[in-house]
Amino acid sequence: MIPILHALHRSRGKNIASFIGLGVFILWLMTAGSPLLADGTHATPVPASPASADSGDFGQYLIDHQDDLAPFFNEHDSELAREAIPLVLALIGRIVLLTLIAGWAIDVFLSRCFSAFFAPVYAKLKRALLYATGRLLLSLLCMILSGLLIFLSMGMSNLAVVILILVGLLFLLTLGGQIWWVSYLYRMGLVPSMVFYLSVIAVHSVIAVLVSAPILGTSAPQLWLGFMNQNVTSKLQAEIEGAKHELTEVSRARDDIKSQVTDAQNRLTQAEARQQDLQKEIEEKKNSDTYIFSRIAQVRARGDLAAARDQLNDFIAKFPNGSLTDTAKAQLTAVNADIVTQDAQKKQAEADAAAAAAQARADLLSRAAKGQATLSEMRQALIGKTTAQVTEMFGQPSETGSNRWGYGKQMIINPLTNQTYGLTVYFTEGVVQGVDYYYGKGSQ
Repeated sequence: MIPILHALHRSRGKNIASFIGLGVFILWLMTAGSPLLADGTHATPVPASPASADSGDFGQYLIDHQDDLAPFFNEHDSELAREAIPLVLALIGRIVLLTLIAGWAIDVFLSRCFSAFFAPVYAKLKRALLYATGRLLLSLLCMILSGLLIFLSMGMSNLAVVILILVGLLFLLTLGGQIWWVSYLYRMGLVPSMVFYLSVIAVHSVIAVLVSAPILGTSAPQLWLGFMNQNVTSKLQAEIEGAKHELTEVSRARDDIKSQVTDAQNRLTQAEARQQDLQKEIEEKKNSDTYIFSRIAQVRARGDLAAARDQLNDFIAKFPNGSLTDTAKAQLTAVNADIVTQDAQKKQAEADAAAAAAQARADLLSRAAKGQATLSEMRQALIGKTTAQVTEMFGQPSETGSNRWGYGKQMIINPLTNQTYGLTVYFTEGVVQGVDYYYGKGSQ
């Protein structure tokens, strides 16, 4: 019965009747005593028939496998709760009704016996019937109020705590009312009235056990088994059929995917084999004389004659009898000739550059001797020169410092004023970094 009780708890906000029935049940337990709950939860279940599953009686089988079927119960908890509520309320109502009837009879007996010892003047059967009837009405009123309080408190946060507090307060009020009722009828003090009512509660607890134990031990398991057969089995069988259908579809889709994967694997294997063949073919072509000779031609076309010469020598050594060997030899002869020509051109260019530099230097020194050189020409000629090179060009300076030389000879002309000045040379770590006009010894 655990899954349905769990469903009742989860669907409390959806079904008002479940709260009313649960509230009545809780109040009755508080009035009758805790032994009822103990006996009810430990009632002996109906033994499972070994052939129950084979004969179509799935109820007991489902009960025995509630833990395995927990996902199914969780999915259908609301629906199962709605279907189980009438059964639960009927069972509770039957227990409550029988308990009230038996309690009313025992109340008549107890009040008659109690009054004979503590209130002989009022020890009358009529007064005992009046007491028992009044107590029964108070109990019914308490149950009705409990249901109303539960109904009104639905939707509040911490609903369980609120219900517990409200029912507890109502129980205390009922307890006070019952004690007052005893005191009023038999004109007794508070203590004897309280002792009498506590005795009534103790006896009612025993009655509750005696009434509820047979019902919970016999009717409840049969009722629960019938509910499982009628309500749960059909839903479970429908879900099983749906799962089988879905499994069939999934299996078909899985087989299709496996077939596609196999085809893809075959295509991949073929592609890998083709790739290996192409790689092998490429390597063979890379090692052929035609491919190597074409690469050498590209090197020569880029102007790297030395590399082309070395590769042509290697080519001739590797393919001495190849179809392109004669062509490679002719290319090697041409490359050697180009190298000789290139070296000659390089040497001529270096000689021309040196001559041009010497001529430019001579022109600069000639113009400087006449005081016609400009500051920009001096800067261009001297930047990056060492102290030895500057001395070679202009001789020893007129003035020296830690990083500054001054030449007093008027070598530079200012185009704006046509005045001539000496030359100041600035060094950093022995290399010329700048030049300026020299205005005389000690000038900066």
